[in-house]
Amino acid sequence: MALKHAEFNRVLKVQALTAEITAHIDNARSAVRSGEATEPGDSLRAVGAPSGADAAKSFEILVTELVRRNAEQASRPPVFLTLEGSFHGKLAGSVQLTHNASYRQPFSAMAAQARFLPFEQPRAVAKLTEEERATGFDMVVEAGEVRVVERPFPVFAAFVLEVIQGEGGIRVVSQEMGRAIQQACEAVDCPVVVDEIQSGMGRTGAFFARSLIGLKADYYTLAKGLGGGIAKAAVTLVRERRYRREFELVLSSTFAKDPFSTAIAHRTLEIIESRDGEVYRLARTAGDRLLSLFTSLREEFPDVIKDVRGKGLMLGLEFHDRSGSPAAGIRDAAASDILGYVISGTLFRAHRIRTFPTASAVNTLRFEPSVHLNEAEIDRLHTALRALCSVLRDDNEQALFGG
Repeated sequence: MALKHAEFNRVLKVQALTAEITAHIDNARSAVRSGEATEPGDSLRAVGAPSGADAAKSFEILVTELVRRNAEQASRPPVFLTLEGSFHGKLAGSVQLTHNASYRQPFSAMAAQARFLPFEQPRAVAKLTEEERATGFDMVVEAGEVRVVERPFPVFAAFVLEVIQGEGGIRVVSQEMGRAIQQACEAVDCPVVVDEIQSGMGRTGAFFARSLIGLKADYYTLAKGLGGGIAKAAVTLVRERRYRREFELVLSSTFAKDPFSTAIAHRTLEIIESRDGEVYRLARTAGDRLLSLFTSLREEFPDVIKDVRGKGLMLGLEFHDRSGSPAAGIRDAAASDILGYVISGTLFRAHRIRTFPTASAVNTLRFEPSVHLNEAEIDRLHTALRALCSVLRDDNEQALFGG
């Protein structure tokens, strides 16, 4: 929804700019024909048009070249920007912004391609937006002379990101990276789409995770938790200055705006905001407790646990690669990129702890429990993870696989 609206907005901007340039060219043509303005010779050279014809012919050559070049820009595919490690779904359009090649490449011919930026390289953002800039040509009449001027061409559709990457390994975008994205996008009038489908609805200790790094978006997407565990609901929020009311004429849905899902979503929001936002405090408190637990385990088992990441109750525990293990089963599981699934299976089989790896970083387990997580459950998790770390440290494949 957000991608389609962003592209619709871009296309309307292209059409408006094209119409404006056409009107300016017509005005310049009239001024040249009436003798009120002259066309300077350097304008031909500026666009590479041939010179040497009489004034009227040279002007029309210039106009033809400008129109051709602007048409080339108008026909360019949109530029979508996103981050390496991103996951934005598997639909025909959004899958092109999902970094995992196995999900994306089989359908690469079906939609506009995205440019992927390194995850935490703020300088790369401005560099890439500068590389992708597009320029059109306009005509102005000033002091009895026609001049060719450059105009920025609307080629950027959107910069799409998760502030906390879910399937990419629970990686958190830094404040510095957020500022770089904000500034670069403002410079080229590129809207920012923040995908809060995993991170939103209070899970990180704030309604939107983007507020944790001060990033202001033009679009927000919510789903999953919005339905309160009862309805399958999703919503796209569009900043008013970007919204095109004509969009509802070109996009409709059989199931959109249904009263049942809307009522459930509304009640879910009421619950989240009740008691002065108690849900956010619970998420922060439980998250801090888990983060402390994971950090202590990393200190105790530095050769097993590689990193601890996340905010609130959206946390990731990354394990070191075990492809060098002397135990054949562990070594083979690591080489086949299924060790994370084996680990999560062990936690469930031996300790009745339910978790799962992130899809594109399978050595990272995600922990996204309820805000009603209690101390007894946290203690049970601690016991289970300590036992698991001991098994991995000792390369005890019999205990890991339960054989």
